[in-house]
Amino acid sequence: MQSAREAAEVSTLMLTYLGQQQVKNEPLDLSAVFRQGLPLLRAAMPAHLTLETDLPSAGPIIRANANQLQQLLTNLLNNACEASETGPGGILLRVTTVSAADILVSTRSPFPIDWQPRTAAAEYACLEVADVGCGIKAHEIDKLFDPFFSTKFTGRGLGLPVVLGIARSQDGVVTVESDPGRGSKFRVYFPLSAAAVTVPQKSLPESADPISENVRPRSTVLVAEDDPILRSTLALMLTCSGFTVLEAEDGVVALEIFRRHRDEIGCVVSDLRMPRMNGWETLAALRQLAPGLPVILVSGFSEDQVMGDDYPERPQAFLNKPFEGEALIREINQLLPKWKK
Repeated sequence: MQSAREAAEVSTLMLTYLGQQQVKNEPLDLSAVFRQGLPLLRAAMPAHLTLETDLPSAGPIIRANANQLQQLLTNLLNNACEASETGPGGILLRVTTVSAADILVSTRSPFPIDWQPRTAAAEYACLEVADVGCGIKAHEIDKLFDPFFSTKFTGRGLGLPVVLGIARSQDGVVTVESDPGRGSKFRVYFPLSAAAVTVPQKSLPESADPISENVRPRSTVLVAEDDPILRSTLALMLTCSGFTVLEAEDGVVALEIFRRHRDEIGCVVSDLRMPRMNGWETLAALRQLAPGLPVILVSGFSEDQVMGDDYPERPQAFLNKPFEGEALIREINQLLPKWKK
């Protein structure tokens, strides 16, 4: 199980590096996003290191994904901490605004190397993470953002490649300055956005039709999954937890089963990608038969990828594969008492 989780994590990181991890971008206050994550980041730092911050009280505004920005900052700070592990020192986190012209003048080797600003007059938000650690040898700088390259005994060599992947997905650029034995400075530049910061909205709706306390929730779960091994594993997992399980190998079969057992089924767990009828089509067809029916979508794609598009019907919950059995059972137990025919 641990190996499966680690393999899934590496796959996700590689997709981020390649720019294929589709996420929902929105106008964000860069300083505010980083300020929210500082308590946890400071708590995770070694005791012999200090973190100094220089963050504007408001702005700059960029168009990005908050989770990816936190991931980017975490990776840069982890890299700075590992470079400073031999003794006491400080790490500086700074956010400023610079012009595209300044970036071009001060940068000899940007990553990616073919980066060009949107316009010569464009302005960029600059995130700087500086340390006074061991520094980087000149011949190693060009390899820093190669996947799986690492000069450390531990680690997978994916932290900095993910930083580059996130920056590249936003039309941004990364620069590195280092002096062996005296420290390094990593700067990430993001184009500014003129849009106003939006208030995040809940992506998943609350279950419809709250059930009366006197009505006993139905404990039959319909599982729609085209992979037979995964389908049987889910069925076994739910059966061992006291649920009655009906299995369908795709959305078409799931609809047939639901029509026959609609008075018994209290929840549907559906895979997203299935032959003949995918998860979204299955969800829409089920809601035609039973509005408000609790449906949990599962997928190997991230929630941002799956839930980003505008669909007329939305699931009550989403689980990203691979997930723990406890997570699925917890979601079902929360949904079953909230719905009745």
